Amino acid sequence: MKVNISDILRVNGASIELDFVEAPPVNEPAEGYLLDGELSFSGRLTNVNGIIQLKGVLKAVYKSECYRCLKTVKKALELEIDESFTGNADTEESGMYCFEGKVLDIGKAFNDNIILNLPMKILCSDDCKGLCMKCGTNLNEVQCGCSKDDIEPRLEDLNKYFDKE
Repeated sequence: MKVNISDILRVNGASIELDFVEAPPVNEPAEGYLLDGELSFSGRLTNVNGIIQLKGVLKAVYKSECYRCLKTVKKALELEIDESFTGNADTEESGMYCFEGKVLDIGKAFNDNIILNLPMKILCSDDCKGLCMKCGTNLNEVQCGCSKDDIEPRLEDLNKYFDKE
């Protein structure tokens, strides 16, 4: 996702409108998450005193497995992007991305924003029952016949404590 910025580099306040749909820079931004289809971005690049500002909206669709039942879940992301790029490699600590020459690669900024906005755990639904711990049956589809009272022998006295109340 490279953009030629030679037209705005020399003029403070100059900008380029961006509106595109492209393949993602990385198909698997984080382990267990796959980007499904293309990314779409609508926004602008602006030269602000030699620093290139990228602002706009990034849209993507990703797939992952439900944390409880392992069913494949497909969700959409819509992110507000606000990133800065500098041609000065000495300012990496400032939180800005660096670029060289007259071409700006915005793919890393997009990938970083996607990773930061992915959920740590994804559920197919809020009331997902998950899998049976004994037989592995998906409890959203079928109720298994496993006994729920099978208690670790060392903890059996603790279970009797709660029966007193």
